[in-house]
Amino acid sequence: MYNKKSGEIMAKLIKLDKNDSLNTPIESVSYNTPDLIYVPFPPRKEDLKKERHIKKDTMLYENTYAPVSGKLTGIDTCLVSNGKKVNCLVLANDYQEKSGNTKATRKKINGLKKEEIIESLFDSRLKEKIANYTGNTLLISGIDDEPYIVNESFLQQEKTKYIVDAIDALLTTIPNGNAIIALKNTDSKTILAYQNILGMYKNMEIRLVDDLYLIGKETFLTRYLRIQDSVLYLKASEIYEIYVNLKKRKPLVEKHITINGNGISKPLIIKTKYGVNVADIFNKYYVEDLSTCSFYVNGMMGGLQLDLNHLIVTKEIQGIIVMKKEQRIQKSCIKCGKCISICPFHKNPLMAYKLGLKVSCIQCGLCTYICPSYIPLQKYLSGDNDE
Repeated sequence: MYNKKSGEIMAKLIKLDKNDSLNTPIESVSYNTPDLIYVPFPPRKEDLKKERHIKKDTMLYENTYAPVSGKLTGIDTCLVSNGKKVNCLVLANDYQEKSGNTKATRKKINGLKKEEIIESLFDSRLKEKIANYTGNTLLISGIDDEPYIVNESFLQQEKTKYIVDAIDALLTTIPNGNAIIALKNTDSKTILAYQNILGMYKNMEIRLVDDLYLIGKETFLTRYLRIQDSVLYLKASEIYEIYVNLKKRKPLVEKHITINGNGISKPLIIKTKYGVNVADIFNKYYVEDLSTCSFYVNGMMGGLQLDLNHLIVTKEIQGIIVMKKEQRIQKSCIKCGKCISICPFHKNPLMAYKLGLKVSCIQCGLCTYICPSYIPLQKYLSGDNDE
């Protein structure tokens, strides 16, 4: 494959070998009563005044809103899904849910002008994305690429009508607009949820794709679907966020994350607020001893193995896979070249592993997945070779 946009030759996407013993989460629970919320604040930003009372939905920094009402009690250091430690404001929940939002809920969102839609969005990245698009095709990825994480599928099954309403609202601002909703052909429940509704919308269609790793990403999805024109690419979860912004006229301050793996008794979809300490979630829903488990934040392919201590829920976190530790003996590189051949962009992970050079990477984890010597190649791609 050749991607005109990036000028890169892309490898053929593959179907991953999956652990059939891991169940797909079918139960959802809500964890919305944390004692403390941790709000990351940008570098070089002044701290908000301690002891200040904050109302729910109040903007604290750009793209950052208070998930609960309460008082700021100080600053702490927390861990986020990319493995970095960040400074956070500590917000003590008063459980009053007093909101700073004074705008009334809209009766309908269809028929809003493009300017009204943009003005209603709370995330500046979404504002810019929609404002700058001049084409006529929305491409909605309803695909969970990471094995054993099913947030996008679950959200679409639960909020199908809301997602379709938001797509319809966006399409009314696009002349001759049409929407393509891409789903895996194995995701039968989500397909059925849409089919029960889409008959009324002639400018929306479902396109089914094979269950291939990375197929949900824009570069690979547009290529697979043979789309030549520019598209406005959005995840289904982003469409739902747009719905909340337009309909309820407030920011989305909570999300779903998947908890799965052979180290836990029951997989769950957890609906929780941004800023929650992940350890608090595990303490509430899991009583088993997890000291002999490894925790893969955002999945076993593209995610990182992290400690749950001080890890918080942010917009970027998708789920945690809890796996019983296995004894895998790392061997010497046999120079088989599998890591190079499987890379979607034909990069050379060995340049990072052997020479400590930084290699441009999308952190898909395929090189580690394929390595017969069990070398964790992915961790070296930033140029941090500690051997």
